[in-house]
Amino acid sequence: MFDTHFHLDPEDNAEEIYKNARSAGVEYMTLIGCDPESCDRAINTAAKFENMFFSAGVHPLYVKDFQGETSDFDHYYKNENNVAVGEIGLDFYYDKDEAIQKRQITIFESFLNKSRELQKPAIIHSREAFPETLSCINNTLEGKQDFILHCYTGDENWVSGFLDAGGYISYSGIVTFKNADSLRKSLEKVPLDRILIETDSPYLAPVPMRGKRNQPAYVVHVRDKIAQLLSMDLEELTKLTTQNAKRVFKLS
Repeated sequence: MFDTHFHLDPEDNAEEIYKNARSAGVEYMTLIGCDPESCDRAINTAAKFENMFFSAGVHPLYVKDFQGETSDFDHYYKNENNVAVGEIGLDFYYDKDEAIQKRQITIFESFLNKSRELQKPAIIHSREAFPETLSCINNTLEGKQDFILHCYTGDENWVSGFLDAGGYISYSGIVTFKNADSLRKSLEKVPLDRILIETDSPYLAPVPMRGKRNQPAYVVHVRDKIAQLLSMDLEELTKLTTQNAKRVFKLS
């Protein structure tokens, strides 16, 4: 399996989390950087473990503290273990201030342009901002660069727009949640070659691990639920989602 999106906090035991993942059948994983500090940790951690990759960007909720330029991240993107630009995007759930939202859009589009320039996929966060997110993607990438809409939370009505723009749709433990019927229904609209799985750990632990601190090993429960919903064999879905991840991240 390939956990395409997980986070580590400074206090986390990366070696233990990695061993748990490999024991659970998770062979590949992408560690996400959300600001310069977490990107530093990500580049250093990924260097220590086989088949661990990393991304680098500025999460929308951290744009208030970011006064730099996308060029400040170039040394991350040149690293052999870097596979993506992100986590970037828009989050209008927490940030209601119009000036902050405009700054989110400015920085998001700057990183999208960097993604297109480098021909590396963007890993995109979107919360209560689907129209604006899709508009930014279309304005910058123009359908010429793949991207990942991570931890998808929308319904079937939004899927086609993101797919048409060049997106892969990544599902997290939310797909196992009791009140996620509309999210589960969206799976019917996503081509099999555009589905990814992730944990977004340490958040959003899937059923039956609710209440525990999430970790990449638990992506097995995301896979199992999607396989059930699509009436697919577990090994078939494992192979499919891993191939999809390798394709979008340009891994041989």
